[in-house]
Formats: sequence, C-alpha cells, structure tokens
Amino acid sequence: MTIKLIAISDLHQGNPVTLPDNIKVVSQEKLIHSLIRRQPDGILVAGDLQDYLWNFGKETSSIPQIKKHLLNDRIFNVLNKTSVPVFFVWGNTDVMDFEKGKSYQETSVTNEIRDWFCDEFSNLVNCHEKVLYIKDFPILGYDDANKTTDDHSGKCWNEPAILENFEKLLQGLDEEERRKSIFLTHTPPRGTLDFSSLGGRHIGSYYLRELIEKYQPILSIFGHVHYCGGYSEFVGQTQCINVSSFGLVVSHDILFGQSAFELQINPENLDVISTKMIVSHYWEGKQKIPYVEYRRCQVCGRHTPFARRQFRTCRVCLGARRIENSQK
Repeated sequence: MTIKLIAISDLHQGNPVTLPDNIKVVSQEKLIHSLIRRQPDGILVAGDLQDYLWNFGKETSSIPQIKKHLLNDRIFNVLNKTSVPVFFVWGNTDVMDFEKGKSYQETSVTNEIRDWFCDEFSNLVNCHEKVLYIKDFPILGYDDANKTTDDHSGKCWNEPAILENFEKLLQGLDEEERRKSIFLTHTPPRGTLDFSSLGGRHIGSYYLRELIEKYQPILSIFGHVHYCGGYSEFVGQTQCINVSSFGLVVSHDILFGQSAFELQINPENLDVISTKMIVSHYWEGKQKIPYVEYRRCQVCGRHTPFARRQFRTCRVCLGARRIENSQK
C-alpha cells in the first residue's frame, strides 16, 4: 500500500496582495480544503507559514495583535481541525531576527509567538531538530533559511549547526530508516533548485547538500526560493523538490501562484512512484487559466512548469545561463 503525502511551502498568510481588477484567484482556504480531500497520510509545510511578524512584530507590544491575527487565520484553523497530521518547520518570515546580532532562539518576540502557536494549533507539529514519523517514514526538520550570500553563515543560525544537529538525528536511526527519511527544511540544498532571480546566484545551504549526498534520504522537501517553485531534481538517489509558491502572472510572487505537491511512495522498494504538482487556476475576466503548464524545456528536455505560453526555456536552465554569463 502506497504512502501519500502533500507537500507545500511559503503560504505567507497575512501578506496583502493587490490584484488587477480583472483577475480573480482561488482562495488559500479553498486550496487547503482540496488538499485535505485527497486524504493524504500527512501534510508537510516547508516554512514561511505567515507574514504577520513582518507586518506587526517588531515590538513586544505587537504580540497581542499578532496572536489575534493568527487566531483568526482561516488556513491555520482548517489545518488544526483536520484529522490529517501536519508537520512543519519555520521559515525566515516566521523567525525574524528583530534583535540584531542574536540568534533567533534569543529573540523574545518570535520565541513567544512560536511557542504560543504550537500550543494553540496543536495539530501543526514543529519538526525542528526532531525525528517524527508518518507511518514508518522518519521526518527530520530544520527551521529557517540560510543567508542569501556566498559564505557559510546563516541568517538566524550558524549554518554548520545544521550539519551537526542533523548528524545526531541521523545517527539515532538504523540504516533502513536513514534511507527512508524525509528532510523537511525551508532552505534548499546548495546548487539544487536554489537559484535566486533577485541575487542572480545560488543561495542554498552547503551543509544540507553535504548531508543529502552522504545519507541519501528518499526525499528532500524545501521552499524559500520562489523562482524554482514547482521543480524537482535528483541528488544521487534523493529526490529534491522545491514546493514553494510559484511566482506567476502578476509581479507579486507569493500568494498569487500557490502550488503544492502530491507524493506517493512505495514502502516496499522505497520508490517515489508519483510526484505530481497540484496546479490551481485563476480567472482573467471569464477565462479560466492554470497557474502553470507543464511542457518540455527546449534546452534540458525535461517536463517543467512554465508560467507563460511564450516561454520555451525552464527557470533552472535560465538560472544556469545567467550564472554562466556573469562569469564571462
């Protein structure tokens, strides 16, 4: 019997979006309900759940307002009430290093909000530095995104910590469990679906990449880099999937273009037998249009998501070309 998972990232609840007058989109709530109706064995959320901290959270006095918005958030209430277990990690917009120079563990505002959130929405389980299970498959999580620079230091954590802490978790598993493990992080591994269109470079984690190459988990699920949302690549035997929302038709690339993945795994031979992107639609006037179309890239030959019909080259190839041109 197969294991079915839903993977999604970068919900960014609380981020206001102004759409053109003739554009209507599927609500986040409707999308989440449709995912739950697929009856998965578990839902994985790879960070950046909300932006209320970005909007209100720079002072301790803002905590009651943030809590009120979170309590009234329909998405978190739907996920909390479902019988499907939900596993998540915090992303960079969830953490917010307001107290500059300190690690996020020492930031009182975000500490209080995170602890309160986990108590209030008890069906949403934070996987940070834990081994949790969906059936017999270990889920190993790590919070936050690393700094978008070429060095090894993290934005809110020192990046070598992910190597040390993940190693400890993995060493507590037997060989079969390590192979069956699923990494859930916000940041991508370095060089894999981590090309930033803003920075024009790779921004993933060096040490996460090292862990994947060494232990070869069955899956690595992440978000953060919206430019590569909806793409999948292999690092050895590990399938790496960027499940972040896909920047599409209007300039805002967060809520307009939310996507998700349905994954099915054969537990007997550890094959990921199905990896399907769940594509929503939007309406331009009376015309119903999918956020993305899957077509063959004319450069690499893979079937990949395209935002506009006139495009012929996938974003991974475009990113590689930009890096190559910058080095000339």
